[in-house]
Amino acid sequence: MSTSTNRDTDDRDRALRALLVDTVEHTPRRRRRWRAATIAGAVVCVLGGAAAGGAITAAASPDPAALEAQSQAATVVGGSGATYLRVVGSPVGRVGSSDETISVGRAPARADTFTWVATCRTGSGEITERGSGVDDGKASCAAGSHVTGSYAASEIAGHRIRLSVDGDLGWTLSYGWLRTPPMPAASAAQDQATEDGVVTRSEYLAAFDRLQGCMTARGESLGRIPRSSLFVAPTAHDASVLDWCSASEWSAVDTLWQNEHPAPSSDDDSWGWQPYDPASDPRYAG
Repeated sequence: MSTSTNRDTDDRDRALRALLVDTVEHTPRRRRRWRAATIAGAVVCVLGGAAAGGAITAAASPDPAALEAQSQAATVVGGSGATYLRVVGSPVGRVGSSDETISVGRAPARADTFTWVATCRTGSGEITERGSGVDDGKASCAAGSHVTGSYAASEIAGHRIRLSVDGDLGWTLSYGWLRTPPMPAASAAQDQATEDGVVTRSEYLAAFDRLQGCMTARGESLGRIPRSSLFVAPTAHDASVLDWCSASEWSAVDTLWQNEHPAPSSDDDSWGWQPYDPASDPRYAG
């Protein structure tokens, strides 16, 4: 009995082990898909990071010439005219080699002049200016030279300036607004010289003497300027001092004197430099 029982038990054990082995071998195993997804996600992140890194590098490394143009714009615009002019707002600096359009908006408070300066960086050619509200102009430009345009705010605000480029020019363009500080009113002596609408030779030269005195008082000299020609043409190193003193002592007298002595139609741009002849100018020679 015991032998039979043991045999039966052994047979059952073998059958059970066979069943277990068959069950294990034919049961599908669960795949761990998250690992593949994680790897794919890592690849996407790496590729995305590389793309983003490239974009960041590109954004962080703009054209050095463009950066310099913008950083120098205020200096270029401010230095385009008289030393007393003041920059208003934030001038713009650009680089390029083709046509360009400047959209001039409304003038900022206290700005009275709009200025653009094109510096020709490479090559040579011509720059032609066209715009609504302004006259056309054309100028040759070679590497290292400049072309400049300035306009009163009243005539250019709200318009566009179109700059056409031919040849192989590469340019830096700077533009912006300027403010002219208030000038003094005419002095009592200048008002007295012009109040009757006539300026005589003696009044003309007296105004020039006052101009020289004003310049000297402000630390600027006119130097040796001939007084014998029909028109006296003062010049000075510091234009701001000359303009200030001219407004006070000279400008109105000089304008009236020149209007009294207009150039003839045959003038070759030499009118005014000839010696003054009182005998031929009896009305104003006094």
